[in-house]
Amino acid sequence: MDKIQKRALTKELKNKSVLVTGGAGSIGSVLVETLLEFPVQSVRVLDIDEYALAKLGKKLKDSRLRILLGSILDQDRVDMAADGIDIVFHLAAIKNIEISEFNPIETIDTNVNGTANIIKMLIKKRPSKFINISTDKAADASTLYGNTKQLGERLASWAGVHIKGTKSATVRFGNVIESRGNVFEVWNEEKKNNKPLSITEPSMKRYFIHSDEVIDFILKCLLMAKAGEVFIPKMQSFNIKKLADDISKSQKVIGLRRGEKLEEILLNNEEKSRAVEKSNMWIIKPYEKIVKNKMD
Repeated sequence: MDKIQKRALTKELKNKSVLVTGGAGSIGSVLVETLLEFPVQSVRVLDIDEYALAKLGKKLKDSRLRILLGSILDQDRVDMAADGIDIVFHLAAIKNIEISEFNPIETIDTNVNGTANIIKMLIKKRPSKFINISTDKAADASTLYGNTKQLGERLASWAGVHIKGTKSATVRFGNVIESRGNVFEVWNEEKKNNKPLSITEPSMKRYFIHSDEVIDFILKCLLMAKAGEVFIPKMQSFNIKKLADDISKSQKVIGLRRGEKLEEILLNNEEKSRAVEKSNMWIIKPYEKIVKNKMD
């Protein structure tokens, strides 16, 4: 984060109350810790993981931190958590591909209906900014998880166009290297136990990004959010087998999981027609905004 961005964020966040859903997770907790480096009034963390919330509170020990136990499926709890809030970051989701495929009702409930509850809250509470966190698996989605996140993006874009007084946007990124349950965590555990590394397919490619880069990008997009855009950082694509080779040559091929692609994309062809390319990102303009501008 450069000095200009830090000054702008200091101004943006000064004396603001911020809500982070899923803020006790691996990415959410880093975001919360970073937000507390700024002169915020408070940071509220809404999460269903009691242990992770307690752990976060003990680690940060900041009087501005508010620990809120609750689910985004509970509309009353969401509304209560957002009372008097200025900025909302929405990270709460079911993310594991295998778990989501085996538990479709719970996944759709959390990732779609839970996000809809956040949008309903925006209509009532009208915070100044809303940032929805998504994944590259939402582009030409082939898994249940990817499809639910695509719907979440649509909801956030709708909110950006139609909810007056709240600037909404989505940040879409690839696999976060430091996130819990990521492939590196699995491989390191397998190596520790003298087991071959699990490789889905040798030719598989994935986009990877570090957590500090993700947080910097999210906060940069907070400053840029206007009306339902989708912001996508330019990330490097890596071959999975080559990454595994750096850890161990002992490997086993386990095959693709249901709906998995050999190679993810950052944005599809239809989105490219609505996207503005920058040196370090793409910005997809919401479809509704383009239609509205053509009709005006």
